Amino acid sequence: MIDIKKISKRVELQRDAILAKIKRLRHDDPFSSTDRSLIVEPGTDAGVLFGHEQVVVLEQRLKNDLKEIEAALKKIKKGTYGKCERCGKPIEPARLEAKPSAIYCLEDEKVLESGKKKR
Repeated sequence: MIDIKKISKRVELQRDAILAKIKRLRHDDPFSSTDRSLIVEPGTDAGVLFGHEQVVVLEQRLKNDLKEIEAALKKIKKGTYGKCERCGKPIEPARLEAKPSAIYCLEDEKVLESGKKKR
């Protein structure tokens, strides 16, 4: 049996942690605080650009995680949390414990990852 209150609290904590990470990344982004026109040392601009690109990639990953978490919270509120979006069966409690934002049961996840069609 799934403890919805426990999972909901855990998902909310994950959401808060991701939002904090995004805020920290934006603060640490070399482009957020440096006026690039002031950079005059050769090679410095390339290093700053590389740092910015890393921030952009990490931020995008975090935003994707955030979308999954927000979707899980919506499902909790709707009362549809824990049901596979592909087959409609309940998602295994151990899977939800490991990944609270899971939208597929383990069987369907394996099928989708392998690229095979379910029979």
